[in-house]
Amino acid sequence: MVAGYETTSTALAYLTYVLATRPEIQDKLIEEINQYNWNNKNIEEDYETAMNLSYLDLFIREVLRMYPVTIKAVIRECNKTTTICGHTIEK
Repeated sequence: MVAGYETTSTALAYLTYVLATRPEIQDKLIEEINQYNWNNKNIEEDYETAMNLSYLDLFIREVLRMYPVTIKAVIRECNKTTTICGHTIEK
């Protein structure tokens, strides 16, 4: 299992890298964020506002697609023919 601070810090590093190398993306994110009236007195409203930042969401998803922080799949190899619950797995 891969989880915790290393994956988070790696993801943030990649997000920062893309922002530093693609100023047009940074400008578009700033424009989207500045469209909203942030009310620091009501955390629930600010949270809902943040959840509606569609360009930010797409940006994060795309960076994680381009620079995955974990292995997508674990490759397994059967070293001998085995039967499990009536299903035979060939070597």
